[in-house]
Amino acid sequence: MQQQTWSEEDFDYLSKVEKIFDVDAIVQTLKYRCICDCQMYDDSDVKLAFVRWFQAKIEHMSNDIYNVVEADDKVFQLNLTSQP
Repeated sequence: MQQQTWSEEDFDYLSKVEKIFDVDAIVQTLKYRCICDCQMYDDSDVKLAFVRWFQAKIEHMSNDIYNVVEADDKVFQLNLTSQP
Protein backbone atom coordinates (compact mmCIF):
# COMPACT_ATOMS: atom_id res chain seq x y z
CA MET A 1 0.00 0.00 0.00
CA GLN A 2 1.14 3.52 -0.72
CA GLN A 3 2.61 5.36 2.23
CA GLN A 4 1.03 8.69 3.22
CA THR A 5 3.09 11.88 3.16
CA TRP A 6 3.81 13.60 6.45
CA SER A 7 3.68 17.40 6.52
CA GLU A 8 5.71 19.60 8.82
CA GLU A 9 2.49 20.28 10.74
CA ASP A 10 1.96 16.52 11.18
CA PHE A 11 5.45 16.10 12.65
CA ASP A 12 4.90 19.07 14.95
CA TYR A 13 1.59 17.69 16.17
CA LEU A 14 3.10 14.22 16.63
CA SER A 15 5.82 15.62 18.88
CA LYS A 16 3.16 17.26 21.04
CA VAL A 17 0.98 14.14 21.18
CA GLU A 18 3.96 11.93 22.07
CA LYS A 19 4.42 13.97 25.24
CA ILE A 20 0.97 12.77 26.34
CA PHE A 21 0.57 9.30 24.79
CA ASP A 22 2.76 6.40 23.79
CA VAL A 23 1.80 6.67 20.13
CA ASP A 24 3.82 3.60 19.16
CA ALA A 25 1.84 1.50 21.66
CA ILE A 26 -1.42 2.91 20.29
CA VAL A 27 -0.33 2.00 16.76
CA GLN A 28 0.46 -1.54 17.85
CA THR A 29 -2.90 -1.87 19.61
CA LEU A 30 -4.76 -0.60 16.55
CA LYS A 31 -2.92 -3.11 14.38
CA TYR A 32 -3.28 -6.02 16.83
CA ARG A 33 -7.03 -5.46 17.20
CA CYS A 34 -7.46 -4.96 13.45
CA ILE A 35 -9.17 -1.61 13.96
CA CYS A 36 -10.02 -0.08 10.54
CA ASP A 37 -7.78 -2.75 8.94
CA CYS A 38 -4.70 -1.09 10.47
CA GLN A 39 -2.87 -4.43 10.36
CA MET A 40 -2.68 -4.02 6.58
CA TYR A 41 -0.72 -0.74 6.77
CA ASP A 42 2.79 0.31 7.71
CA ASP A 43 3.26 1.62 11.24
CA SER A 44 4.03 5.06 9.81
CA ASP A 45 0.70 5.19 7.98
CA VAL A 46 -1.23 4.14 11.08
CA LYS A 47 0.67 6.67 13.18
CA LEU A 48 -0.14 9.45 10.72
CA ALA A 49 -3.80 8.45 10.62
CA PHE A 50 -3.93 8.48 14.43
CA VAL A 51 -2.25 11.89 14.64
CA ARG A 52 -4.64 13.40 12.10
CA TRP A 53 -7.65 11.72 13.76
CA PHE A 54 -6.60 13.00 17.18
CA GLN A 55 -6.04 16.51 15.84
CA ALA A 56 -9.54 16.47 14.31
CA LYS A 57 -11.00 15.34 17.66
CA ILE A 58 -9.27 18.20 19.49
CA GLU A 59 -10.45 20.71 16.88
CA HIS A 60 -14.00 19.36 17.24
CA MET A 61 -13.79 19.78 21.01
CA SER A 62 -12.55 23.35 20.60
CA ASN A 63 -15.36 24.20 18.21
CA ASP A 64 -18.11 22.51 20.22
CA ILE A 65 -16.88 22.59 23.82
CA TYR A 66 -20.35 23.07 25.27
CA ASN A 67 -21.69 19.81 23.85
CA VAL A 68 -18.46 17.93 24.54
CA VAL A 69 -18.46 18.86 28.24
CA GLU A 70 -22.22 18.37 28.56
CA ALA A 71 -21.90 14.85 27.15
CA ASP A 72 -19.54 13.84 29.97
CA ASP A 73 -20.06 16.51 32.61
CA LYS A 74 -19.67 14.20 35.63
CA VAL A 75 -15.93 13.83 35.14
CA PHE A 76 -15.61 17.56 34.54
CA GLN A 77 -17.58 18.43 37.69
CA LEU A 78 -15.58 15.97 39.82
CA ASN A 79 -12.42 17.82 38.88
CA LEU A 80 -13.63 21.32 39.73
CA THR A 81 -11.80 22.63 42.78
CA SER A 82 -14.97 23.72 44.52
CA GLN A 83 -18.67 23.36 43.96
CA PRO A 84 -21.08 26.29 44.30
